[in-house]
Amino acid sequence: MNRLLAALHLSLVLLTGKGGLVSGFSPSAVKSIQTQAPSSPHPLAFTSSSKIASPKSAVILNFTPKDDSEVSDDTPFIRPALHNSNFFRAISILYALLFAVYTTSKGPAATTNALTKFGKHLVISSKAAAAIHMLSFGTWFGTVFYTTFVAGITMFKNLPRRTFGSLQSKLFPLYFKLCTGMIALQILTLTAMPDVLSKTSEVSLLVAFFATLLNLLYLEPTSTQVMFDRYKLEDDGKRDSDEYKSLAKSFGKFHGISSLTNLIAFCGGIVHAVRLASKLAA
Repeated sequence: MNRLLAALHLSLVLLTGKGGLVSGFSPSAVKSIQTQAPSSPHPLAFTSSSKIASPKSAVILNFTPKDDSEVSDDTPFIRPALHNSNFFRAISILYALLFAVYTTSKGPAATTNALTKFGKHLVISSKAAAAIHMLSFGTWFGTVFYTTFVAGITMFKNLPRRTFGSLQSKLFPLYFKLCTGMIALQILTLTAMPDVLSKTSEVSLLVAFFATLLNLLYLEPTSTQVMFDRYKLEDDGKRDSDEYKSLAKSFGKFHGISSLTNLIAFCGGIVHAVRLASKLAA
């Protein structure tokens, strides 16, 4: 019986974290049982205040682990080109804005007879075309802005190099497919919007379309393949080989052209956005 009472008392002590006698039992029947905290803290150890002791050795990681192949190598995978700098991007966007404002302020722009004739064959109304146009433009322009200036930069600064490259190899084909489709919708629906249709909007959207299509079909697949070829040579310990240096040069070229064409498409979107805004404000 005494053993049973002692076991019950021990259970209560472990649950409440308090030592001493259990109310209702005589001191002769039950011995006081105290819990002792271990000398070395343990994540599951109970203290006298019924709190969990955390190890002093626990450290929060405030850095991103690198690939094994990058730990002792400070050489950048690619040296940023001039057109990949924030200064060049800012100048390009400013120039696109000034050009768009200038062409809009000149008054009604000339229209293209070919697109006007094509728009007559669309089976949707001008209001429906305008709705599709605005939705496709917003989707495209927002996607380009977020991917280029927010997501891409954040992932580049915080992900291990190979993780970032593998992720981009999956993301970019979808990105360029979406952008190409959205620009194509804008060109088609623009033909049914005579108040917005102009030579400026037509040229800006066509430039954006072909720049994005070039990225989708050639520049992005080529640069991605070169990137994986470099990874293979790195795994084989051939970083100092002539082949690796040649691939590094090719990757810098294709990656730079791809970034530049993406920026050109974005600037085309800015020109068209100013044109749309001028018609909404009219």
